[in-house]
Amino acid sequence: MNDEQFAGFIELGHELRGVEFKPPGLRTHRDLMAWVTRAALGMANHRDGGIIIIGVDESSGTPKPIGLTEDELATWTFDNVAATLAACSDPTISFEREIRTYQTKPYVVLTVHEFAELPILAKKDVPGEHKQIIRGGACYVRSLGKPETSEIPSQDEMRDLLDLAIQKGIRKFVERAVGAGLILYRPSVGQPTSEAAFLRQLGDLR
Repeated sequence: MNDEQFAGFIELGHELRGVEFKPPGLRTHRDLMAWVTRAALGMANHRDGGIIIIGVDESSGTPKPIGLTEDELATWTFDNVAATLAACSDPTISFEREIRTYQTKPYVVLTVHEFAELPILAKKDVPGEHKQIIRGGACYVRSLGKPETSEIPSQDEMRDLLDLAIQKGIRKFVERAVGAGLILYRPSVGQPTSEAAFLRQLGDLR
């Protein structure tokens, strides 16, 4: 992502299923980090993952880009965020961290990758100041309706998650079967074999 693409997300003026805003603040602020972690849990269970932008205030109902102060920015290191996410997710969430600038103000962008094999579950309870933010053992997703992170709200989101997990399981099985010699195919110059075509289709799912 470059600054121009980042500006496009900010100027859109609302969240997307794969984009979530979080307000500015210190990573050590318990509630803020808990909400960021909850968002990461949902993005990790979303097809193609998603991004979390830290530095956008939505308290008024309309996203307002504020950015982070130098002191706030210094707390959002990759190692610190990774340690918190690892303590709250099972399996561990894979992500990247970068800093983007909009109107001279810095923002932290967490690019969360979709789960590798198994859907991500919350490892432990994380209480907030006024309510429970993360429930241990829960599976969080990005809802199909309003773009928000929640525990699986309906059968549609459940089917979507199961479908993604099944696709990954099939792809892994075929890769192992080919590696073990259980599936044999010989690429042809002309029309590919059905097995080769199937493997190619699986590769397109990556």
